This record gives sequence, structure tokens and C-alpha cells, in this order.
Amino acid sequence: MIGYIDTSVVLRWLLSGDPVFEKLVGIEVRGSSELLLIETNRILERFRLSQELDDEQLAKLKSAFNGFVDGISLVPLNDTVKKRAAGTFPTVIGTLDALHLASALLWSDYLLDELEVFSFDKQMNICAQALGFPTPLL
Repeated sequence: MIGYIDTSVVLRWLLSGDPVFEKLVGIEVRGSSELLLIETNRILERFRLSQELDDEQLAKLKSAFNGFVDGISLVPLNDTVKKRAAGTFPTVIGTLDALHLASALLWSDYLLDELEVFSFDKQMNICAQALGFPTPLL
């Protein structure tokens, strides 16, 4: 199985230890957009600056995140992804979710295989389903 992992899944795992993340261990090929790096690091830094995380907690979470990222494929935020994200989608979708779904579409075309989209974002899941992706977390 191939799984495209949205930032919401990684953040729930990092910040609350959500056990659903353990289901992703069984996925043979895991990937996401480079956007995952930006979103996750920005949110972790925001939590540090708002004093919801101290330096030790931040270091521990970043280490866990870096270990996760080392084991996945990252789709670059290239012109093809940005152009697709700027285009139309079958449902209402926000900018960051459009970038994620454009990355999933590109990665799926590259792999020539079906992939599942893992996200806790309801609107992203609805759009992913409309695009033909299974969404096991919806």
C-alpha cells in the first residue's frame, strides 16, 4: 500500500501521541509534500514561542519528526505542483490542502499506483475522495 500523509496526521502524532499514526507503519511506501517540512516546523516553532513547548520538548519533537521524514518520499513544491494547486478542484479546498492534493496527484501519476490519502482535515478528505483517493481517516 502507498500512503500520502498530510501534516495534520504528523502533528497529531507529535503533539498528542495519537495512536492512529502507528497504522502508518504498515504502509510500504509513504510520502508527502515538502510542505510537510514547512508546516510542521512552523507550528512547532509557534508552540515554542507561545511557551506551549519548552526547548527540551521542542528538541525531542524535532528529533522524532526528522526520524519520520528520513523514511518517506517528499514531493517537491515545483512548478507542476503549484500550477495544479492553482487550478480547479472538485470541491472547496484551501491553499495548503490544494498544494498537498496536487502533490498527491503528481506522486500517484509518477508511481502509476493507487495511493491512500491520510489526513484529519475533513475538507481535504472530501476533496481527496472526489479525486478518487481512498481516505481511511475520514
